[in-house]
Amino acid sequence: MKLSGLTDLDKEALGLVVKAAAVMDDIFHLQSWYSNPALRDWLKEHADTSELNKLKWSYYQINKSPWSCLDEDEAFLTTADSAVRLFSNATRIVRDWKGVEYKAAFPMLKPAGANFYPPDMDKMEFELWMDSLEKDEQKEATGFFSVIKRHSEFILDSHQSDNKAGSHDLYIIPYCEEYQSLLANAADLLHKAGDITNSPSLKRLLHSKADAFLSNDYYDSDIAWMELDSKFDVTIGPYETYEDKLFGYKATFEAYVGIRDDEASAQLKLFGDNLQLLEQNLPMDSAYKSKDVKAAPIRVIQLLYNAGDVKGPQTLAFNLPNDECIVKDRGSSMVMLKNVSEAKFKHILLPIAAACVAEEQQEHVDFESFFTFTICHECCHGIGPHTIILPNGQKSTVRLELQELHSALEEAKADIVGLWALRFLISQDFLSESLLKSMYVSFLAGCFRSVRFGLEEAHGKGQALQFNWLYEKGAFVWNSESKISVDFTKIEEAVESLSREILTIQAKGDKEAAGLLLQKYCVLTEPLKVALKNLENIQVPVDVTPTFPIASKILQ
Repeated sequence: MKLSGLTDLDKEALGLVVKAAAVMDDIFHLQSWYSNPALRDWLKEHADTSELNKLKWSYYQINKSPWSCLDEDEAFLTTADSAVRLFSNATRIVRDWKGVEYKAAFPMLKPAGANFYPPDMDKMEFELWMDSLEKDEQKEATGFFSVIKRHSEFILDSHQSDNKAGSHDLYIIPYCEEYQSLLANAADLLHKAGDITNSPSLKRLLHSKADAFLSNDYYDSDIAWMELDSKFDVTIGPYETYEDKLFGYKATFEAYVGIRDDEASAQLKLFGDNLQLLEQNLPMDSAYKSKDVKAAPIRVIQLLYNAGDVKGPQTLAFNLPNDECIVKDRGSSMVMLKNVSEAKFKHILLPIAAACVAEEQQEHVDFESFFTFTICHECCHGIGPHTIILPNGQKSTVRLELQELHSALEEAKADIVGLWALRFLISQDFLSESLLKSMYVSFLAGCFRSVRFGLEEAHGKGQALQFNWLYEKGAFVWNSESKISVDFTKIEEAVESLSREILTIQAKGDKEAAGLLLQKYCVLTEPLKVALKNLENIQVPVDVTPTFPIASKILQ
């Protein structure tokens, strides 16, 4: 990719930003598992010693941990591997808050709390501790930008009761302290890049983000990111909470660096301009609807480099920030990665459609509908319930109430409501009627693509929910050739009914209902099993692995 449109000063700033982005990788490796950085270094050092070690290093780079994103977080390295034996602390004896001793060995399944919480902490201990905190401390403990630590390794004394044991042993450390040296390095690089660039909005973003790394206050820098108007596009910082499978509270560091595609960005203004209209017409009770939805500016970029929490399946687009306070005050912004979308459509979606979609409907699978749906998916993260009022009158958020179930249900919401929104925009003559059949069939092919990510991953889990619901309602039909087609007479009603179900659960903050919905529908039903087997037989890749020649040259 050529750096067309960048000034000489921006090209110089690019080098510094790419180096700062690489620091996000170092932080993310540490966030995933406490022994992860040492394991990474060992695998890299030994990659050339054998073909097997080379493969281990290659797959580690995709997953950024010893657990496979595509195999429900099962370990692809085991305790038999010399690398794991060196860094698993297998002989370290710890005791949980109830006094049960165990070895803190390399876990075969990825720890639900990653490295955000003590490895021996469970949800009950955390919640008991939370009850002892003041309101502002509770907010910090459940916030995006802090980790939870222990004062002591052995926390249960003989004279302590069970309740007392977990009450005061935990404490909070903000990210700016936990990752101080790494964030100071990244901040220095961003300040230098900000000094160089002659784009006012980019200068503001880089300086404010550097300040946020050191202060732990990301509000101003996220507003600056939303207002970025520069050919050189940068997203960097702690955002997504997928890695925290214990509660879904803690944000991981990531970075995306690219060049804005001005022509494609201008074409997508339609979606941002109609968010309030979509909100007003959502298929849910009007009492839950917001009267002040902020339009989401949309930027399309050609990706030059990504780092940090970008593992396993590559991101097609993202809608940020996730902080409900900013979303309520200012809305959100969306970034589409067009070159990644084109690669996935060509190398993955088309072969999947050929293997899984009924032959007479395969002609409806096209890039325009695939890319348009991706846009609508991201826009729909910005509508629907975010800040909510609980039945007892207390103010809360969907994320806080649904905890570890939030990510999967939110991804399902953005998908299914995105499909509903496209149909609505077509009915209002904002989009062409010719898109109608292609969007449904392309969505069907996309179901098989996302389910292959695994049912432990938020997108895969959300997609299984949608496929099985639509199949149960007769909107998807399994034919005698073991291929699936769309019943265009039933799809609209089925999409609307699932949209209403998910939106209502979110609006009520009903974790029990969310759990029951996911438990019932997030399963590999027979049509999904057959489709996945067909794809395995013809060896369609699960995802793409990008290469970044420009960034690699800078980092070397």
